[in-house]
Amino acid sequence: MTDHFSEYRQSLIRDLQEELEAAGSISIEDIASQIREVGFSCRMCGSCCKRFGGDNRVFLTSADLELLKSCPSCPEDAAVPMVPDEMDMHSSASILEHLHEFDIDQEGRLHTFGWMLKRNDCGDCFFIREDGSNRCGIYANRSMICRTYPFYIENGKLESSECEGLGDGISIEDSLVLARDLVDRYVTEIKDTMLIYENFEETGSSSDSEDVLRKNLEDGNLAFVVHDCTGMSIFSLKLYK
Repeated sequence: MTDHFSEYRQSLIRDLQEELEAAGSISIEDIASQIREVGFSCRMCGSCCKRFGGDNRVFLTSADLELLKSCPSCPEDAAVPMVPDEMDMHSSASILEHLHEFDIDQEGRLHTFGWMLKRNDCGDCFFIREDGSNRCGIYANRSMICRTYPFYIENGKLESSECEGLGDGISIEDSLVLARDLVDRYVTEIKDTMLIYENFEETGSSSDSEDVLRKNLEDGNLAFVVHDCTGMSIFSLKLYK
């Protein structure tokens, strides 16, 4: 690892440590009060789960991954590598279209950071029920993002994404539950990111890395190297014929 990268990485870790310390002073009651001022009630429209609503990728924290492991109805590939929003990881054409967004190592593997929730062929969340109810098939094991949408905390401040349910009334009790989940998510994301930097391992590339990848794709094979808070994992899959 180069000295320049090592210094940069340590700088990022220090910034995250400061952010984590500041997160300890966030008041649950204040966040809950802000949520009540904004107002929110889920209308079960399904826009946040379906592709037509925009980027519906669900980034998974370390806590989310543990929940999925304990979910009896979840397939082994419930968590998949984080990829660009419009990329189909089973399609050679789509992979090649987004190739510039990845680092490729000597074995032709694509490197990415973190995991996201599996989506089906049309881009909708794999776990949204198909009976028209828009209910979640793993509601008890849903991710932190799903529990707290459309709110999030950034730099210690409450923010919100677009959602039809914003502006609706919310009870004090529900706002407090949501505020606790938001702060928990914020702290978990900071800790996970710190560990990603601390455990990151560089892997070399070569002048023919892309050629190796293209040969793998011709054979119907694709492999990702996923860098997360535990270190480095390999995720392999077969492409569509």
